[in-house]
Amino acid sequence: MSFTCVLIGEGTLPLQCAQSLLLEGHRVHGIVSSDASFLRWAQGKGIPHAEPTQDLAGFLSRQPFDYLFSIVNEHILSHDVLRIPGTCSIYYHDSPLPRYAGTHATSWALMNREKCHGVTWHVISDRVDAGDILKQRLVEVEDNETAFTLNGKCYEAAISSFAELVEELSCGRAVAKKQDLTERTFHARYRRPPAGCIFSWSRDALDISACVRALDFGPYQIR
Repeated sequence: MSFTCVLIGEGTLPLQCAQSLLLEGHRVHGIVSSDASFLRWAQGKGIPHAEPTQDLAGFLSRQPFDYLFSIVNEHILSHDVLRIPGTCSIYYHDSPLPRYAGTHATSWALMNREKCHGVTWHVISDRVDAGDILKQRLVEVEDNETAFTLNGKCYEAAISSFAELVEELSCGRAVAKKQDLTERTFHARYRRPPAGCIFSWSRDALDISACVRALDFGPYQIR
């Protein structure tokens, strides 16, 4: 059964998700983004679009829809906006929640020398990254992993898990699972590594390596 939705986000991931939705026969009633390429795509498809700085509640209220997908979206959505979808609002987060809520999840995971990471699709709640989990996909962290390569793994996991989530939503089989918030860790946007990433050579070599790799974002600009 097809459903209607609106997507909010930046970059190629929400664009990939929007394309997937259309291919599966679902209807995208709107795109909200400041990403020029995403907005051009929406315009080419005849999909109504707006920037986050506009009257978001007014834009979303123009036509009823079932789901709001917030994907790579740095803006916290207001209660007025979250009440608009007929079913619920869903957020993508690049960590295996409840661990690594907040920002820069892949970098913090590498600095902590995690062996496993992942991505999560969850219902948006009042508390950041604390809503019920709808879909989660884990990825292995290699010994030589960088933030760039781990972000790439999360990107692929996001696309494949989103396809599964969409199928479950359309068939009414999606099950929301509450997070065990006693296991929650959170990293705020402006939190930085100790000592401003100045290393003491007395530190363990593996810790130094992990920190360097965690700050290697590859050949693209970080917002």
